[in-house]
Amino acid sequence: MLRLLDKIVEAMAVLIFAISSAFVFLNVVNRYLVLGLLRDWAKTNEAMRPFYFWVRDLFGNIVVTADEVPGFLLVWVAFLGAYLTMRREGHIAFELIEESLPRLGRRLLRGANTVLISGFLVLLLWQSVRMIGVAGATEIETADIAQGWFMLIMPLAAILLLIATVQRFFDHYKQDDGRE
Repeated sequence: MLRLLDKIVEAMAVLIFAISSAFVFLNVVNRYLVLGLLRDWAKTNEAMRPFYFWVRDLFGNIVVTADEVPGFLLVWVAFLGAYLTMRREGHIAFELIEESLPRLGRRLLRGANTVLISGFLVLLLWQSVRMIGVAGATEIETADIAQGWFMLIMPLAAILLLIATVQRFFDHYKQDDGRE
């Protein structure tokens, strides 16, 4: 079940990254090709002006949000990546003390770690739901998109990371049965 969830989260992260990259690409095309090269050609060649104005208006309507949206989407990619990294135990870990403890000590340390992380994630979930309730309907500056859509990653990430934290605890607990 968790492998399916991992695949879904992975696909979401890739899709969101692709959308963000497309916005950045449109922004670069608009700034350098349309507002740079085509504008210079239109200044020197009057026959190019209608084409330049058409392309400028076309891209101008699309890339209005190209500066703001990728920043919001980057938060989605970061949190989805944090979940995937936690599931694969890719975060930085200092295990020297933990590994030197007897089995009971390891279990107690991991249990305390799980409780602290889980407490933080429950607090993050609660506060992010409150934040969406307060400011979620406010639209971003450059488009008619509610901020709540971008903020939705916070409670989603809290739930995903909570699942990963608890799963990691049980995986380590099972591994300890085979040691010592």
